[in-house]
Amino acid sequence: MQFIDAKTIAIERTLNPIDEFTLTFIKVLEQHTSYVIVSGYVAILFGRNRGTDDIDIIIPKCTKEAFLSLYKDLLSHSYWCINSGDTEELYDLLLSKHSIRFAIEPSLSPNVEIKFSKDHYDTLALQHPITIFIQGKQLKTSLLELQIAYKEEVLKSNKDLEDAEHLRKVAEGHLNLALLNHYKRELRGK
Repeated sequence: MQFIDAKTIAIERTLNPIDEFTLTFIKVLEQHTSYVIVSGYVAILFGRNRGTDDIDIIIPKCTKEAFLSLYKDLLSHSYWCINSGDTEELYDLLLSKHSIRFAIEPSLSPNVEIKFSKDHYDTLALQHPITIFIQGKQLKTSLLELQIAYKEEVLKSNKDLEDAEHLRKVAEGHLNLALLNHYKRELRGK
């Protein structure tokens, strides 16, 4: 793993099936919108040995027309929405701060969980992503400092705390500890 700068990291490892699934999905998604990957898959991307069957992705709120264009493109690439086939219902779910899930038809797993940016921290993640290069491809994730703070101060499950500990270890010496502590203080007051 090479920390090129504060917002660029190169990871040298063989792609696993969840990486392949994610990269294929992102290839379609980035034709329509910006995005940032958050939560458990980020720790897996950075070498944590744990399973997941969903990739959490935040996108900016978009118009119904833009969502419909993305939805149709995903369908044309063999994805289906697990929640529903009714685009009005799906768009309303996103607007009401819920997520929707896509998988390769007819599978349920792995799947991508998409949600619109819903708060200040989602907006921060979208505005300040890190670019991860892996096997000549790239992904956008949220800042590791924000990932760690959110897992330690908001989510707090054993799995999330272990993810945060893993990220701290692999990024040791590359984290902005002042920023990490700032996010932790803010999230405690949330």
